[in-house]
Amino acid sequence: MNHAVSLAHSAQCLKKAIPLMVKYRMPVTPINYAIWYCYIQGRNPSLNAELDHVIAEQQTCSQDKAKEIFDKYLTQDDLAFFQEITEKFHTTMEQVQQDISTTLDHSKSFTTSLVDSQNELNMLVDVSSYNEILGCVERLTDDSIAMQDYAREFQTKLAVAYNEIKDLKEALNISKEAADTDTLTGFYNRGKFDLDIVNFCFEYSEQAQEDSLAVLIMFDIDHFKRFNDDFGHQKGDEVLRLVAKKVRENTTEAANVYRYGGEEFCITAYFDTINDIIAFADCIRLAIAKLAIRKKHDVTAKRAISASFGLAILRPFTNSSVLVERADRALYIAKTHGRNRIEIAPDI
Repeated sequence: MNHAVSLAHSAQCLKKAIPLMVKYRMPVTPINYAIWYCYIQGRNPSLNAELDHVIAEQQTCSQDKAKEIFDKYLTQDDLAFFQEITEKFHTTMEQVQQDISTTLDHSKSFTTSLVDSQNELNMLVDVSSYNEILGCVERLTDDSIAMQDYAREFQTKLAVAYNEIKDLKEALNISKEAADTDTLTGFYNRGKFDLDIVNFCFEYSEQAQEDSLAVLIMFDIDHFKRFNDDFGHQKGDEVLRLVAKKVRENTTEAANVYRYGGEEFCITAYFDTINDIIAFADCIRLAIAKLAIRKKHDVTAKRAISASFGLAILRPFTNSSVLVERADRALYIAKTHGRNRIEIAPDI
């Protein structure tokens, strides 16, 4: 990669690359970053052409294919992208510190000049000393102009540094969001869940209120394997997207939704009563139960979609793994009792 590329340009390329990875359901990995970064720059037309061909055929690019493209067109040096950005960031910060130091030196010099001139003027009390007075004023004028120039230059450098760091921050924020998001459904992914559920339990234990109930809801799509087996994996993906859309339509920003794995999802949220929890889950269940999917080229082959739900109400100082186990057990009971239903985990 060209190390002369500016920090701002690197950040802009990064911001363009991430939405493409999300769009084509490619994991946020260093190899995928390197490929799409090179793609955005357009410095290797053959790479762009091959990636376009793969995307056109498969609507994504598998990890194996991404590795093949990487090995064919790029080198290990291209994996140094984030290190390059980090180095540029530190270089920018060092330059800002150096500019501050230089400006301070000039400021100190100007301050010294002011003090010296003041002392000199105090000594020039004779009217006949006007030549010396004029000379002193001229020196102050020149020093003042020089100081203003330094200040303007410093202000300009600060503005450039601010914009570059701001662009990088935005790019890395997008990167973090993409890394936490399941590309197919748009919900948080399993990695994000594993981190959040620990905080969810801890925060409730620390701030528990008698009039607030915290709950973990686990649900999965009934007989999902049959959709893949009978209709194909693309239809299976369509089922996941349809379900995700219904879940999103029936949840608020106060609830966090995760794709736990495969066809299984999790929701964490706070409610006032158990009835509110059940009503919330049932609203989602009923919305999903209205969905159906048809087989391609056969409009008569229609299959309904449904989901089973397991609810576990959080008790203060409950370990996150215990909460997940209870919700998973309730989900298992819902499936063994006929599916398309809700079960609440009993307290242990």
